[in-house]
Amino acid sequence: MLILASSSSSRAKLLREENIEFKQITFNYDENLNKNILASLYVQNVVIQKEKQFFAAFEKDFENGTVLFADSIVCVGDKILTKAKDKNEAYEMLALQDGKSVSILSAFLLVNTQKRVFSLSKTTLYFRKFDENALRDYVENNLFQGKAGCIMHEGFHGQFIKKQIGNSSTALGLDIQTLKAYL
Repeated sequence: MLILASSSSSRAKLLREENIEFKQITFNYDENLNKNILASLYVQNVVIQKEKQFFAAFEKDFENGTVLFADSIVCVGDKILTKAKDKNEAYEMLALQDGKSVSILSAFLLVNTQKRVFSLSKTTLYFRKFDENALRDYVENNLFQGKAGCIMHEGFHGQFIKKQIGNSSTALGLDIQTLKAYL
C-alpha cells in the first residue's frame, strides 16, 4: 500500500479520485530552507528533506512500504512563494499574482526498497485581474492557509485563470499522471 507522507488534503483527494489505495501519515516537516537558489532546486531540496525527516522518525515502521513525499511552490518571476504565515503575507503574495502569470512547481519522491523515483512538474497559470471583493473574502475567511503561494486552483484562483499551461493536478500539488505511471 502507498503511504502518503503529507498532511495535504489536496494530494489525498487526487489519490482518492484516481482510486489509488493509500494511507496518509501527517508529519510536521521543517521546511525552512534557503530560498536563494533556483526554484526547481528549492522544491526538490524540500522533498529530500521531508524524506530524511520522515525516515529518521519512522524508518522501522515503513522500511518495506512505498512512501510518497511531495511539495509544491509558487513562483512569480524569480520570487519563491511558500505558505503564507498570516493574512498580511497572503495579501502580499496575492498582489504579486494579480493580473500576472505564476508557475507552480511540484516535486514528488516515490521510495521503496526496489526504487526511488523523483519527478518535477510545472504548471503555469495566467491570471486576469482579481476582483477585490472576492480577494478580500478569500483572505479574510482564511481559505489561503496551507496553500503554497496562497494558490487555490480549485477555488478562488480558478475563476481568474485566462490560460493554463500544464496539468491541473500539478497545480493542486501532485502530478498524478506521472505518479500513476510509476505505481
